[in-house]
Amino acid sequence: MRSRILCVLLGLAMSWTAAGAAADASYKPKVKEPSEQPTGPVPTPGRWIGVLKKGSSCPAVPGWRTESLFELAVAHAEDGAKRACDQYGAPPKRTLIDRERQAKRDALFRKHGLDRFCVYTDEGQGQEFRMPAGLSKAEPDQMALTPSAPTDLGPLGDQIWEPLAEHFLDQVGRVRLGPAQKPTVRLVFVDTHPTGEGPPAKDPAPSSWHGYGMAHLANEIVCGHDTSPQGCPIHIATRLALRHDDYHSASPDDPGSDTGGHQGRIGDLAIAILAEIEHWQNSQPEAKLILNLSIGWDGEYQDPDAKKREELEASAKAVYDALDYAHDLGVLVITAAGNRSGAHEHQEPFLPAGWESRSWLSSLFSKKVAYAVGGVDWQGLPLPNARPDGMPWRVAYADHAVARTSDGAGGVEPTQIYTGSSVAAVVASSTAAVVWHLRPDLAPAQVMKRMAHAAEALPDKATYYVWKPLSWLIGPPHLKRLSLCRTVLRLCGTAEGRCPAVESINCQLQECPAADLSRIRPRRSSPVAVIPIVPKPSCDPKTQVYVTGLPVSGTTRCPIETRPDMNAPSLSLPQPPETPCPPCTIAPGFSASQLASLALSLEELSGDDTDDPKPYSLAASIDSEWLGLAAHTTISSAILVIECGTDSPIKERLDLTTQFQVLLSDARHAAETSSPAPMKKLGFGPIEGRTTLAGCTASVDFTLLVTDTKGITSEKSIQSPVYVDP
Repeated sequence: MRSRILCVLLGLAMSWTAAGAAADASYKPKVKEPSEQPTGPVPTPGRWIGVLKKGSSCPAVPGWRTESLFELAVAHAEDGAKRACDQYGAPPKRTLIDRERQAKRDALFRKHGLDRFCVYTDEGQGQEFRMPAGLSKAEPDQMALTPSAPTDLGPLGDQIWEPLAEHFLDQVGRVRLGPAQKPTVRLVFVDTHPTGEGPPAKDPAPSSWHGYGMAHLANEIVCGHDTSPQGCPIHIATRLALRHDDYHSASPDDPGSDTGGHQGRIGDLAIAILAEIEHWQNSQPEAKLILNLSIGWDGEYQDPDAKKREELEASAKAVYDALDYAHDLGVLVITAAGNRSGAHEHQEPFLPAGWESRSWLSSLFSKKVAYAVGGVDWQGLPLPNARPDGMPWRVAYADHAVARTSDGAGGVEPTQIYTGSSVAAVVASSTAAVVWHLRPDLAPAQVMKRMAHAAEALPDKATYYVWKPLSWLIGPPHLKRLSLCRTVLRLCGTAEGRCPAVESINCQLQECPAADLSRIRPRRSSPVAVIPIVPKPSCDPKTQVYVTGLPVSGTTRCPIETRPDMNAPSLSLPQPPETPCPPCTIAPGFSASQLASLALSLEELSGDDTDDPKPYSLAASIDSEWLGLAAHTTISSAILVIECGTDSPIKERLDLTTQFQVLLSDARHAAETSSPAPMKKLGFGPIEGRTTLAGCTASVDFTLLVTDTKGITSEKSIQSPVYVDP
């Protein structure tokens, strides 16, 4: 035992210098060969962010509006306060205690250097930005934020959303809290939705529904869609950070829209965080504050620690300092680890999620400014759109999640269907909100520890964690799935009276069934002939491709791993940020003889329960929101990828290009004629003789031809995760 401890200490000592050298390099963008260089954040020449050498007075620049970061944050906070006033009435008057709290907050603000940031906005006078004396650095803000997935789901979504909504709550847990006179926890979604208080209303319709969906998923978890916001102890709110839909550097003075968008600037995230803190302290300081960041950006900076933090880009530094400031005020920040939306093999989590681990050594002794969460499906398997080297150990259910919302007329309607770490962050932040309501004496780090202690250990292991440089000695940690039910049961136990704030708990901890999607129409599948082909030698050796007939164009090409990502982090061109088929579902199908006889019994409609190889069908439709955004996009190829990693390294690929091209054409025709959107159910037979697809994940990987506003056509890729019902 002593020798083992000695080896560990020796390894730490030997790694100290090596880690320090590597860390120095990690503060700056990693240089790659041109062919490997990923698309990164795009500078926005209409806004620059400067950092003062000393003092707090920002020097002017001719032709540019000059504001401090604090002034912008206060302006946004006041705007949010006006909206809250319209909904909930005037806030209470400030007291002496409030002024004392303000003085302490101002001291913390200066301590973290947030008073040193200056924001310069082009006033359209055509004058070039020149860094004035008094600034230590000045750099363009960066267009890089993107959510890590309309309420019109189309015919397929209309059929499957209700069982998926039930399934989501079964997986997360059903806990009903008793009413409270005033909220004890404020849960804020810094995202794409306009700033507002309470679960967001459907109208006016925002440009992006991502923030709307995230807030309603949380509301369904912590309150229930049928509970009055005023009676729920968890107060849901939204704070706008992504303001742009179609940013062009040729319009540098574009401020974005207050109705939100699909993309945003990093500097806007810093402003939104500070504005929310200001609003919270002025309106609900007695409540705990949780910030849910289901957004982020691809960054090469992984260790903004100590002195090296000054080497961050100015906009990224502003976000980090804002998070550091929030931490010292007792704010809990939970972030999405990020998704792989297309072919580009992202190697690390989004920022700010990646800042949780920072350098392995400093994280052992330093505070966490944010907590990263990854996504798994109902089987506990990493989602097909997980980033290969960006899965943290902390995970939550995040597969085809949908929530009920009130339609305002006594009825119920769904949100969009979401798959990804955005949902995982929502599950984690909602669980944390309930824990904090039950145990207000806990610090933020203690809340997260309680959740981790109650989490379920999974077979798969994390690919991004603090001690990765020592993985040869310690090994990667197992994934741990967070659960609202497990956490509450661990806090409260089964004895009555330990948690009087909990009215009811309904948990299915021992069972994790798939959602029952056996009634997806049409009942009959369109059979797909499966013919194996040999891919190019340069393709991934795990590739196994099946096509629907020969000859098939492009079958000698590698799968989409070789193509640029449609949802590149920069989002500098008009691109559809939604996926083509969010409700895509694989469910047990029918044998060829059953289809031929057309004599399908009720038992056969539910699939074949024998031990014989089971045929499957893919139910698919083109999403109406994506269709509207992809007006100049065509499908070049569509490959169904099925990966059963538990016992086979092979990724089976079925070429469904022809079927999806027809589906896209039919969907556009339906949109032009105001007809119902079409859907297809494609039967593709057994997979490797399997009797079930349990243990498998799937996605449809699309190659797209995208024509931009300049008439230039390029080939991109995008991925639609598929719900697998074994």
